[in-house]
Amino acid sequence: MHFSFRIRVRFGDADPAGLVYYPTIFHYFHIAMEELFPARCGITYARLMADERLGFPTVRTETEFLIPLVYGDEVEVSMSVRQLGRTSVTFEYEARRAEDGAVCARSAQVHVCMNLDTRRAVPLPERYRAAFTLMS
Repeated sequence: MHFSFRIRVRFGDADPAGLVYYPTIFHYFHIAMEELFPARCGITYARLMADERLGFPTVRTETEFLIPLVYGDEVEVSMSVRQLGRTSVTFEYEARRAEDGAVCARSAQVHVCMNLDTRRAVPLPERYRAAFTLMS
């Protein structure tokens, strides 16, 4: 079962050519990951970082940009789990233009579960592994 949410392209998301600047797409994918936590794991990403001192930084990405997004577009960002490791999860992201369902970008990103105090990878806690497994 995948997870998805919608976001509207804002004025500041576009470059002078009127197209969404590619780092903004990565920001949309990160927002999706943040929204996943309260929806599927029962904790906001902010609380995860503050209370549990865990984060999921991106350590590898493979991305394809297919169709440009422009100011005013509504984007549906969906994500699923490609692979679970001992300390990592690989999410597959897809950004579609909501108006017509056209795929605008796809990305596979490896996120490592990190202890924010030691800045070292740690095993995925079982409650997050279970939630991520449901998205496989």
